[in-house]
Amino acid sequence: MNLFKLKPYCAKAIWGGDNLRKKYGKISDENIAEAWELSGYPGKESVIVGGEFDGKTITELISVLGSRALGIKAEGYDKFPMLIKLIDAAAPLSIQVHPNDEIAQKLGADGGKTEMWIICDCEKDAFIYYGMKEVLSSEAFEKAILDGSITEHLNKVYVKPGDTFFIKAGTVHAIGAGITICEIQQTSDTTYRLFDYKRKDANGNERELHIEKGIIATDQTPPEKFYEEGVRKGGETVLVSCPYFNVSRLDVKGEALVTVGKESFSAFTVTDGDGTISNCGDEMSLTKGETVFIHADSGNVKICGNMTVVRSQL
Repeated sequence: MNLFKLKPYCAKAIWGGDNLRKKYGKISDENIAEAWELSGYPGKESVIVGGEFDGKTITELISVLGSRALGIKAEGYDKFPMLIKLIDAAAPLSIQVHPNDEIAQKLGADGGKTEMWIICDCEKDAFIYYGMKEVLSSEAFEKAILDGSITEHLNKVYVKPGDTFFIKAGTVHAIGAGITICEIQQTSDTTYRLFDYKRKDANGNERELHIEKGIIATDQTPPEKFYEEGVRKGGETVLVSCPYFNVSRLDVKGEALVTVGKESFSAFTVTDGDGTISNCGDEMSLTKGETVFIHADSGNVKICGNMTVVRSQL
């Protein structure tokens, strides 16, 4: 069997909403902020659903299949090399930044975090903050954080479904209210909050900020562009290609054929619609919000139906 449907680890946060429950099929009695669709992060792993590996974590699956199941490009990684999330921001996320690999090591963090966002759903006039407008002195940058004027120095970008953003480590950013995204990232849970609107959690406490580390981690260089336009390649639209992940979109209307080679595993996440996926005689249904893992060197994969599928590889 080469097809493995995943059950995500679901996380709560004060900004989370009910879209992942109502629109993306996540089962929970409470609102969900994040569904970690493909995750080998310790304590927050996705789990196999169905088949002989039912109930096993993705790490346990790889331990049985062998490291080659992740592909040639995974050689040299000391942990599961990719993290895929669905994120529902009913309220704005904090103004934040993630370190790159070098700074993460210096600061004792669990790894650098370059990521990308695909806007799945959003309300009218929803926006994100994406990078600095200009480079500030260290003193001016810290002052803007402390007095809450930091948003005035950030690019406010209005979004629509299908927009794609590459968030290089060091870029100050925030997801605004009323947005659901698919996020593909390095495996890291390191976030440095710079500003959180002075809001309080359920216990009446303001969430911790990480201003000193955040300033060290920030690259203030203004982004050259906001959107990733995507390049058509065969039956896929390549959205982002970087040292950590390659992500494409398949707009399936009827049938699409792709190949999973020796270089990397593939994860297929349905962001809209439904259909089926098949490989080597195995077939399973797919619907909005579901993710399937296919190990490296699985060969030809057929996707049928009417759906939008995000394909993530190393």
